[in-house]
Amino acid sequence: MIKKWSLFFLLFITSVFYMFSKDKQVYLYQVDPLIKVLKERNYFRDETDTIRVARGEVASVQIVVQGLTEIRNMQATVTHISSGLSKLAGATTGWVGYVRVGRSYNPPSKDIIRSVSGYFPDPIIPDSAFSIKPGEIQPLWISIPTDAATVPGLYKGTVEITGEVGKKKKAWYKEFYIRIYPVTLGKSPLYITNWSAHFNPVTLSYLNNNNPVEAYSPLYWELIGIHAKLMASHRQNVHRIYPIWHTLYTYNDGKYTFDFSRFDKEAEIFDAVGALERIEGGHLAWRSGAWDDPFFVEVPLPDNEETAQLRVSPNPKKVENGIRFTLLPVEDERAKNFITQFLPAFKQHLEQRGWLDRYMQHIADEPTAKNASSYVTISNYIHEFLPGVKVLDAVLTSKELAGAIDIWVPVLNVLHNDYAFYQDLKKEGKEIWFYTCVGPRGNYANRFIELPLNQTRYLHWINYKYDATGYLHWGLNYWVEDQLNADASRDRGRLPAGDNCIIYPGYRKLYSSIRFEAMRDGIDDYQLLKMVERKDEKRAKRYADAIIFNFNDYEASVTSFRSVRKQILDFLSQP
Repeated sequence: MIKKWSLFFLLFITSVFYMFSKDKQVYLYQVDPLIKVLKERNYFRDETDTIRVARGEVASVQIVVQGLTEIRNMQATVTHISSGLSKLAGATTGWVGYVRVGRSYNPPSKDIIRSVSGYFPDPIIPDSAFSIKPGEIQPLWISIPTDAATVPGLYKGTVEITGEVGKKKKAWYKEFYIRIYPVTLGKSPLYITNWSAHFNPVTLSYLNNNNPVEAYSPLYWELIGIHAKLMASHRQNVHRIYPIWHTLYTYNDGKYTFDFSRFDKEAEIFDAVGALERIEGGHLAWRSGAWDDPFFVEVPLPDNEETAQLRVSPNPKKVENGIRFTLLPVEDERAKNFITQFLPAFKQHLEQRGWLDRYMQHIADEPTAKNASSYVTISNYIHEFLPGVKVLDAVLTSKELAGAIDIWVPVLNVLHNDYAFYQDLKKEGKEIWFYTCVGPRGNYANRFIELPLNQTRYLHWINYKYDATGYLHWGLNYWVEDQLNADASRDRGRLPAGDNCIIYPGYRKLYSSIRFEAMRDGIDDYQLLKMVERKDEKRAKRYADAIIFNFNDYEASVTSFRSVRKQILDFLSQP
């Protein structure tokens, strides 16, 4: 009898297990947000680790949905986050989209991610329902903002995911934990600039269903404001504005008048949201031909047959208000006439607006040893007619430009190779930043889609370790048509995937990316390291050395990185 009841019980348990296993339609896994979840991945461990942040940071949680059946129209909502004594509000959710990489970049990093499918996670789409087929996975990104008033403690949160299975609507729930430390971030001490694509009509049309956007129209300013808000929320605090392009001119018998109101409008938009710690004056000169050819100055002149034969400016307007934008050698009398009128007038205007002390001026991008002479000549004019304004530029060479630049922005591998030279410049009072753009490649950290997310974050640990006080990247929004579905390796692979943009266009909205989130977190790491430095300089150095071994050699383990960051927050929490 006992054996019969044992057998019955075993069969009952087995049938119940089978019934519930058949009913199981989805698995939910917590995965560290520094891990890129490829489409083809099918094995997960539920990493229910606590997310740890300082007050003022954004806590990121990544949940992976793995469906055992088809699930349509999935949506996600954070239902609550509380510590018992306090609640966190403002949490947002977005499905992580995938972009195609048609051609990998070379030479590759030893840490490059290889995708069998050719698709990589990147954009975060908060306003669409997603569907999955049986066996597919779909990452969900949760962002929880905090501020200086957030009560420290351990918070428990729950996300609800709903979807349609057959004709029924189903709901699944996943809990997560966030620890808020009694450490408060302030204004970022690191200068960050991501160049926008000049806000030209083509770029802005991608935010308007590919319909043109008239320059300086109400919609134009609205779309710029959307950019400013997203950039400010991700710690971008330097913005590039072209003074020559945004000025309205009149010209009569060699005499100019200048209307700077459009320049002012753009500056005001970024200043209002806290994204204008410094103003980055757009370039005044451009290559006259091939890469090593001399730089020519951009000069507005009357639009006539003579000026129509001159080199065309890259200004997207070309001709406006009877003025044609041309390129001329700095030695040309027409160039000298413009420079000697424009720069003093612009300096006076900056003084009147109270912006002169935070204004910096680009001359020309990436000067080389062969065209350094023309660059130096133009720099002399800037220092003469904009006294006190610092010249900054991204550079591919070093010694040939000595004396011409005040804020040096070498590409990361140039900073590496000429580090002693830049250390000497720092002793002379020069600022040193660095940039990445198309390169460096190989084992250097960068923002490429095929690199692990921790390397995007590590860029700003490199800022800290090598005392580079700013970072520049050219590609905020240099989109192509249908950027979300286009091949991310632009120009037949000449641009590594992700180099051209780190945000994505929607209809009158912008989408962040998991790379942009990692970049923001790296900027916050820089500030935390600076806070440690004020308490214990040697300890701050040990933390940085534990992650950044050299300019092109880093800690690859996400687990090890999280351990070091926890140590930083624990140390800063001590009285």
